[in-house]
Amino acid sequence: MSQPDERTRRLVQRRDAWKCARCGRDAGTHWSGDSIHHRRPRSHPWPGLHQPANLLLLCGSGTTGCHGWVHAHPARAYRLGYLVHMGKDPATIPVYYRTVGWQQLNADGTRTPAEPPSDQPGYIPDIKHPKGSRQ
Repeated sequence: MSQPDERTRRLVQRRDAWKCARCGRDAGTHWSGDSIHHRRPRSHPWPGLHQPANLLLLCGSGTTGCHGWVHAHPARAYRLGYLVHMGKDPATIPVYYRTVGWQQLNADGTRTPAEPPSDQPGYIPDIKHPKGSRQ
C-alpha cells in the first residue's frame, strides 16, 4: 500500500508536535516509533488519502499503542474523529486531542481549535494510555 510522502509525514509530525494525538506521549519514545494513521482508511483509496487532514500521528502500530486502540474500538474512534466514515471529508470532522481538545485538521498541515460534535462533550477525561502500555 502507498504511504504519505516524506514532506507530508513531516508536516503531520510537526503539526502534532511529535506527540501521539490520543494519549499525548512523545510518539517515538514508548513504542516502536510513531505511525501515521489514516482517519479515512487506506483500504478504500480516494484522492485525499495522504493529505494532512486525513492523517494523524499516533503511538504504536495498527495493533499496538493508541494506533491499535483506534482499530480495536472503532465505534468510539469514529465519535472522537480518529476514524472517518467512507464518503465523509476528514477536513470537515474535528478530532479530539488529549492535550488540546477538539481540533480541525486543515489541508495545509495545520490545525485549529474546533467545536465538538453536537453529541460529544468539550472535554473527555478518560482518554489515557492504552492498557498494557509502559508509562
